Amino acid sequence: MAVGSCDEVLFARVLALLGGDAATARSICGAPDVAILGADGAVTRWMVGQWRTTQQALQQVQNGLNVSFVLTSAYQIFVMQLGFALFAAGVVRPKNIVAIFLKNLFDTCIAGIVFYLVGYAFAFGAKDGDANGFIGNWNFALSSSGAGAGRSGDGPQPWHLFVWNWSFCSAATTILSGSIAERGTFVAYSIYAAVMPSWVYPVVAHWLWSPFGWLSVRNGPNRILGIGAIDYAGSGVVHLVGGTAALVGSFMVGPRVGRFGGDGISPQVYRATAAPQLYLMGTLLLWFGWYGFNPGSRLQIADDVSSMVVGRTAVVTTLSACAGALTGLLLSYTRHKVWDLLSTCVGALAGLVSVTSGCSVLEPWAAIICGIIATFVCEAGDDLLERFKIDDPVSAFPLHGLGGAWGLIFTGLMAKESYIQQVYGVAPGGHRMGLFYGGHAQLLLCQSIAVAVIAGWTLTNMIVLFYVLKRARILRVPADKEVAGMDLTECGQFNARGAVHLQSSKLLTMKGDILLSAFSVERRINGITGFDVSLRNRSTSHAHAGLIMACVPADGTAAVVTSATAAGGSAAAVAIASDASAAGISTINSCGCADAVGDCGGTVNAAAALMVTDAPPPTPDRDGSVHVSCCSNAMCRTG
Repeated sequence: MAVGSCDEVLFARVLALLGGDAATARSICGAPDVAILGADGAVTRWMVGQWRTTQQALQQVQNGLNVSFVLTSAYQIFVMQLGFALFAAGVVRPKNIVAIFLKNLFDTCIAGIVFYLVGYAFAFGAKDGDANGFIGNWNFALSSSGAGAGRSGDGPQPWHLFVWNWSFCSAATTILSGSIAERGTFVAYSIYAAVMPSWVYPVVAHWLWSPFGWLSVRNGPNRILGIGAIDYAGSGVVHLVGGTAALVGSFMVGPRVGRFGGDGISPQVYRATAAPQLYLMGTLLLWFGWYGFNPGSRLQIADDVSSMVVGRTAVVTTLSACAGALTGLLLSYTRHKVWDLLSTCVGALAGLVSVTSGCSVLEPWAAIICGIIATFVCEAGDDLLERFKIDDPVSAFPLHGLGGAWGLIFTGLMAKESYIQQVYGVAPGGHRMGLFYGGHAQLLLCQSIAVAVIAGWTLTNMIVLFYVLKRARILRVPADKEVAGMDLTECGQFNARGAVHLQSSKLLTMKGDILLSAFSVERRINGITGFDVSLRNRSTSHAHAGLIMACVPADGTAAVVTSATAAGGSAAAVAIASDASAAGISTINSCGCADAVGDCGGTVNAAAALMVTDAPPPTPDRDGSVHVSCCSNAMCRTG
């Protein structure tokens, strides 16, 4: 019995070749040319078709896995915004926490809009392969996005790569927020948050990450010095850019008043208000985000080579962070004889920042060296800022700027040739590897050029921007707002729960005028076991006989609290002069700050005296003493 174009004999032959699959045999015989092809030819054609269909389905699965991998990594990087916010909130004074959170939120939103409009096109746009080495010129507002092949530059860019690159751009933008914390205006920061992702960052991203960038290792046959600069996940593009911007911003806005001992106030007081629970959570969230930052930069995972690179990158990232954290801890103990949590966190972040450049081309043991040295580089950067009196509350320049520069240089020293070939497809030969692996310094020279041009480009643009903002008088908040805190004056909130609000005062005795310095400290005062006292300056509009005074010792390492009585019952902005009577205070009770009860001697340094007005003193213990948390075993007598 004939079936389709097959007679009974031909159908039997087809059926035999298919192992008795009658349905498939009938489908094959439905073609009009089976008699011409013969049973073998017809079955072979069908098998080739099936193979192609399977291959297409496999490619779709692989593409789905790769897109999911990239988007999941991008979401991890987005979580780093919370890490940045918590870390900064942990090292600034509590009266500015809401302002920090708000800046970290709205700079992400601004970056999203402007990067969509122009930044993404400047970074990766190239219509039909027509682009230049300096800047992209196509796909503005994602007008040509759709299906494509990632960073190839040919054809439309796929949708998911916008989200991926926006997460990097947002991270670079937000690095500066903590550097100008407590005194930079929201208007100035908003302008900066629009300029960075629309112009400064995209140009650098094009140089190093676009296949047409003049420094890019992805620039095929046009690689500079035959290799180009390797910045796998952004030590330069993200961190050096953000850290350099932070240096300019913190310098141009100026230090917080009193930060470097102004008015006789010890700079240590500013460091006494850190919230370890916040900056620890911030550090761990950033570390978590880095597993999207570095391994995710492969942009695919659904093949053997990519899965190997992703796994190795995660290991290298982990080891550098661990080495940096332990080095920070030991360095802190060696220098200051304390096991410092903040130094440990900064060390971990320094290791992460520095290894970001070469994480795919470094061996694990080299990552440990990278993290160790990065911590010393960051510590040296902090000391340099202190020397030149540049106030960077979150150490953004030492951490991201110097750490990013060190990461680029380290890649030029320690990149392994076989890894470079595996990741970037660079042809073997030519000694294009790390200097310590036998390289002829081509790679090291490219890395050094990258450091110089990235820093130079960012410095130039940021100096111009912040100079204009400063000349327009919109860069820094007035002194009175700095005193009160930006949460209250700019955000309408005062969220420093459990904090003591203290102000320094200076008395110009010749004119009888009081000048309030723009300096404040938030301290949490704890009573005896099970007793928690929250002191707030609720009002200064009415008389109050009870004042809370703080005695700050010469070295500024601690402070204690006691009660005093204001002459005439006035609690409004009393200044502490060289002695009590000059400030209108009739009584100063004994106040000590040591391992035992001490005495201020009845004389208080004008600039070192801190006070809180209109707040009840803590309830004394049975023996008339009040325990405070700011001194080890210290007690202040109230009578």
